[in-house]
Amino acid sequence: MKSINIIIVIIFIIVIAAILRLIALDRFPAGFNADEAAIGYNAYSLLQTGKDEYGTTFPFVFKSFGDFKPGLYFYIVMPFVAILGLNEWAVRIPSALLGIATVILIYFLAKEIFQSKKIGILSAFLLAISPWHIHFSRGGWETNAATFFVTLGVFLFIKGLKNWKFLFWSTVSFLASMYTYQSPRLIVPVLLIILFFLYRGKLISILRIIELKKTILWVALLVLLTIPLVIQFISGTGSTRFSGLSFLSDTGPIARINELRGEHENLNRLDTKFIHNKLTSYGPEFLGHYLDHFKPDFLFINGDPIIRNKVPETGQFYLTLSLFLAVGLLGLINAKYEHKKLILAWILIAPAASSMTYQTPHALRALTLVIPLTLVIGYGAGLALGLLGKLGSLGKLGVLGLSLILTFEFVHYLESYYIHYPKRYPQAFEYGFKEMVQKLSKYEGEYNNVVITDRYDQSYILVLFYKKYDPQKYQPQAVLSPRDKFNFGTVRSFDKYQFRSIDPKEIERGSKILFIGTEEEIPKDAKILDKVEFPNGKPAFIFAIKKD
Repeated sequence: MKSINIIIVIIFIIVIAAILRLIALDRFPAGFNADEAAIGYNAYSLLQTGKDEYGTTFPFVFKSFGDFKPGLYFYIVMPFVAILGLNEWAVRIPSALLGIATVILIYFLAKEIFQSKKIGILSAFLLAISPWHIHFSRGGWETNAATFFVTLGVFLFIKGLKNWKFLFWSTVSFLASMYTYQSPRLIVPVLLIILFFLYRGKLISILRIIELKKTILWVALLVLLTIPLVIQFISGTGSTRFSGLSFLSDTGPIARINELRGEHENLNRLDTKFIHNKLTSYGPEFLGHYLDHFKPDFLFINGDPIIRNKVPETGQFYLTLSLFLAVGLLGLINAKYEHKKLILAWILIAPAASSMTYQTPHALRALTLVIPLTLVIGYGAGLALGLLGKLGSLGKLGVLGLSLILTFEFVHYLESYYIHYPKRYPQAFEYGFKEMVQKLSKYEGEYNNVVITDRYDQSYILVLFYKKYDPQKYQPQAVLSPRDKFNFGTVRSFDKYQFRSIDPKEIERGSKILFIGTEEEIPKDAKILDKVEFPNGKPAFIFAIKKD
């Protein structure tokens, strides 16, 4: 393929990636979830006051709901909030742009690994239309930004084997991923160890040719960049979120170990402890969680079981691509590419952090897996197309058939995303808060207090976001509730607003109080002022007051 044709194809792929990630970004996914609102409002608070919602000056980690989010994506969002204002676009555009950049990046990465522009183009195209990657590029997801930085780190590492100056920026990119999201804090150190082991000969040779002064400066800068991460781990803010979600926090297996040991005549014998211990109890659970990420049902049929992380009847990849994945894996086993072990190691490492949690398979926490799998699928597609090309007319029919099936799957995915997803799962992205706050502004002046249901996730932050509530006024009022069993807290009140469940009986006792609740919380005989409906016509919020 001529260079000019390659450029045209790459531009076409970038345009496709941009359209799929940017069109109607403020309306799809329908709604705006609490994590996105937290990022947006904290960025807004930093711009207005130099402090986060709790009054901490330019933190590395944001307290948020008590989950202590790594802060880099918050700072990436800040200039967009400054330019566009506090809205959905400002929070989601950075993720979408980084998603587009990752599509471009995977072309160069695949070309570098397989020494083939054809495989680079196929990998970029498949990532551009990937349901998994589109989904997380279209929301204000820190994990999508982290995936970009991990991919960039791997690409710069490979380039650094030829020009050592890229190695420093590779390490910086890996560190950036750790400042962006929790999962890379586990998988990146393991990946770096494996990279050193796989390329130790070249790395040692590189160290020998670098001037001592530059080596010392390089190490000093990296240590300086790493210090905040170390402080976070020592203080516990770097592991709070993990400890709340980890299956290791479940004490059930410990009780089971003690029970099994107690059934032996001597529970303190060495052989008893060897058979019944944390490793033999938690190990199989971790392995089960880990293997969940490679099940066909997750990858190609139904996808993530969590509705926020999926669209109806769609796997993380299109079913047709399972053929190319199989061909790619078989091809890599016999191939002699220098970096094939890197790809396989990346695939094996990517789900590790997600596997430590109780919810698996988890498309969000294991998002980096989409990159090495897409590389293998792109490689497999290249091999399959090469084989079909040798079969003449029969091969052309095969290519046409596969293309038509993939096109159908792609169209079906878009239909599910834009039509069925908002109607089937309107609560996935907490649809209705924007409309509720708009209506609230119309009524609230007449009431001393407003009680808003907490049936939806972290209602307070969405009200702050859509009201563009003055951060300087809010910060002294911000009090996080005690954490629940998942290590989350919330803010129960500020100003005249309370966020809690609503007892239907209290509405008749509430003088000068506006209640905004769900259909289950508002009795039918209450005085209804207004409603907000989900896209499927069911009520999302009902405005009610005491009858006259």
